Amino acid sequence: MKPFIILFLALISFPMLQATAQDLEKMNKNELRDYSLMLLGKIDSLQTEIASLQAQREQLNQALADAEQKNKVNLSEIQKLTNLAAKTQKELERVQAEKDAVILSLKKDVLLLQDSLATLQTTLLTAAEGTPSDPNDFLNAYFRQPFPLENNSFSLVLSKVIFGASDTNESNYYEAEEEVMSLPEILPAESFTYWGIKPKVKIMDGTKFNDFVLVQTLAYYNARLPKIQIYKNKLLTIVNKSGNEESFLITINPIEGDKANNQRSAFQFNLVSEESNANQDYERSKNLTWRFFAIDNEVYLALSYDQLKRINTELKDVDEGIEAFSEYYDRLVMATSFDSDYRQTTTGNGVYLSRKKDPFMKEALYVEPDQLIYLFKWK
Repeated sequence: MKPFIILFLALISFPMLQATAQDLEKMNKNELRDYSLMLLGKIDSLQTEIASLQAQREQLNQALADAEQKNKVNLSEIQKLTNLAAKTQKELERVQAEKDAVILSLKKDVLLLQDSLATLQTTLLTAAEGTPSDPNDFLNAYFRQPFPLENNSFSLVLSKVIFGASDTNESNYYEAEEEVMSLPEILPAESFTYWGIKPKVKIMDGTKFNDFVLVQTLAYYNARLPKIQIYKNKLLTIVNKSGNEESFLITINPIEGDKANNQRSAFQFNLVSEESNANQDYERSKNLTWRFFAIDNEVYLALSYDQLKRINTELKDVDEGIEAFSEYYDRLVMATSFDSDYRQTTTGNGVYLSRKKDPFMKEALYVEPDQLIYLFKWK
């Protein structure tokens, strides 16, 4: 900064050293020489200052170039650091996402373990009480707390079947003790095969029973069961698949105390037919009694084969034959002779049962329906 000040003062003072032509004419030789020497000294001083300024300019240009180079280096480093920071941020986000995922998975595992523990505790606590009943099931709810049935409709749904009965041999004191010979089984309704009848098939010579049946589902049988309608808690109507109706006056009684089933309460519907005595069909009972039992923690309507025949459920015994229309008799018959003499054609009505084969059975056979007890839900 100092050379600039000297140069500035020199430039200001230079005009003051100028002399006019008249002044020069008045000077003698010695004065002119001194004046010339003074000017030369000033010129040398100015040239020295100019050289110094030029050198400083070069230094400043070099410093500027160095600064620009350093700035480029700094910018490059800044860019590298920026890229590294961005990469680090992405890595942090990835690690954070993995950590969140692991934490979420662990939380789910903890919830599953908690649910499993709760389920296990519930199972252990209720093991002695049996499987919890469905609180939304009509019969379960009605059994716990009967309520008026003002205008209700139900479908019979076959749920379980009791197959067989308990049997023991007689004790012989001197030879053998009494032994258990057989036991009943409570089977899911799906343990049986439901055989329907092929409709409009002519019965010809040489045919046999299995030629007229085909495998159906449990839903097929349930769809053929009658509907139940209850009105004003007093009237129960059975509506068959054909549309025929039969109505009964209904009273409901609990079964407790000495009459309880295996020490467990039950209840029954007493159904008194509205038909007059003059219309009594002596081949079937006029009035009905339906009993409802608790098995495990579920409530069922238990019906025998005779009770099912009474309400026309189409369940048949193989020995009864096949329902057919006989042109010979001009009416419906139960065909047991499979020949063409009676010109018989199947109606398609009838359902027959066989037990599905399992590892403890040699073969699957038709069952006698009167050997079963049928347990129904009301849906």
